[in-house]
Amino acid sequence: MRCLILLAILSFLCTSVRAQVLTVSDELTMRSDTEYDLIGKLGGQVLLLQDRDTKHLLTAYDRNMRQSWEKELELRGRNIRMLATVASQDGSGFHLLYMFRKRGRNFLQLDEYNPAGNLRDSTTLVDFGVFITAPEDDVIRSDDETKLLVLVTEQQSKVRWISIDLETMALLYDLEVTPEKFFFNDDFMQAEITNDGDAYMVVERDNFKSKRKEHKYEIFTVNTERQSNSFDLSMGDSLTYDVYFRYDNKNDRLTAGGLYFIKDFNRADGYFWINIDPDNPTEAQPDFTPFPLSLIKNVEGKKYNKRNPGIDELSVRDLVLRRDGGGLIIIERNRQLERRSNASRTQVINNYGIRPLVDNHYDELIVFSIHPDGEAHWSNILHKKQYSQDDNGVYSSYFLMENPRSLRFLFNDEIRFENTVSEYVVNSRGEFDRNSLFHTRDLDLRLRFRDGVQVAANEMILPSEHRNRLRLVKMTYEVK
Repeated sequence: MRCLILLAILSFLCTSVRAQVLTVSDELTMRSDTEYDLIGKLGGQVLLLQDRDTKHLLTAYDRNMRQSWEKELELRGRNIRMLATVASQDGSGFHLLYMFRKRGRNFLQLDEYNPAGNLRDSTTLVDFGVFITAPEDDVIRSDDETKLLVLVTEQQSKVRWISIDLETMALLYDLEVTPEKFFFNDDFMQAEITNDGDAYMVVERDNFKSKRKEHKYEIFTVNTERQSNSFDLSMGDSLTYDVYFRYDNKNDRLTAGGLYFIKDFNRADGYFWINIDPDNPTEAQPDFTPFPLSLIKNVEGKKYNKRNPGIDELSVRDLVLRRDGGGLIIIERNRQLERRSNASRTQVINNYGIRPLVDNHYDELIVFSIHPDGEAHWSNILHKKQYSQDDNGVYSSYFLMENPRSLRFLFNDEIRFENTVSEYVVNSRGEFDRNSLFHTRDLDLRLRFRDGVQVAANEMILPSEHRNRLRLVKMTYEVK
């Protein structure tokens, strides 16, 4: 049953009263082999694409999240492999990128649809021929979502770069890059594509204690003129605990924020910031900042190591860019623990014996704000404590909602049916408030915040999924 729920809270960061309006769709039953992609909001309606192996259904929901229509998309060929759906920022339609097989050959296809799900344009971009082994792929979007970079590797030592302009539905380039002594699954870190179509691929080198002074990142580049190059980014005498790269289109810089360690690879000692000028990349140097002792004590508590203070179990989740060339590094503390016990009745038994249960912990968020020159601006800890078992953490972590005035981190307080949804609202000075938004007790919701989509400055769409039953939730902030 559809429900429209008005939940009002006081916002301590402004004097106005803010309310959240939740609009929940009807329940949709999915098959066990169904995958879905939340495309976004186009033409005033929310679009959902279901991939049911041989059938591909597009479902539309109106402003009250009532299902208004559903149609099956007629895609080309057989053995469809969905790669990406990209909604245009002006709401005029969306693009669907996929691979298909025809007469033993593999092709890369791009289709364009209007908000009504009608095919507007279609083109076959690449004929891959016959794959010897199943290829791996990675799809990267530009910030303005007008360009795509598809990395395809069939052999672990070679990477094929395919860049696509969605506005013209044309290839910008299709090149193969073969780094020396390269194994994709071990050495590939990340890739980025600019709004103009230039691409970067980051390869990690010698991140070992025995090769401390040789540790670096090898960065390969390809531009729209089909010229390729590479340069090295030395990490000095520090080793990398985790890192996240992002291209700053406003300031024309490849930026990176990460964590480093010096002695103990189990703990991060601090964070670093890098700004790389594409015209002079060899001049870039990372700026390292040790964690303040007060921050370590706040996170680690009494368990912190006095001789070698640091923080363990951290992952760099995101990099939010500032207009001045600085940025925010968003870090989450998380861990997965396997439990084996012959006495436990809760373990799952399969054909290969007893499968251990996995405990998922997603706890504190740490946000570092950094000036363009790498100097620390502010830092804050956003406390949360999420625990779940054997669910891959799909209901854990957070959703980041961005607008010019603040960042909102939305999350489930606890991973269970009777759960409170909360948020942290952080402004540009690092000041924050924590608000409890609503309770799911009477709503029968299990929200997957990590899979949400922001469709406006004050609105997002979230999937709620449990036991192959899917509902979509539109959450709107209103100011009165």
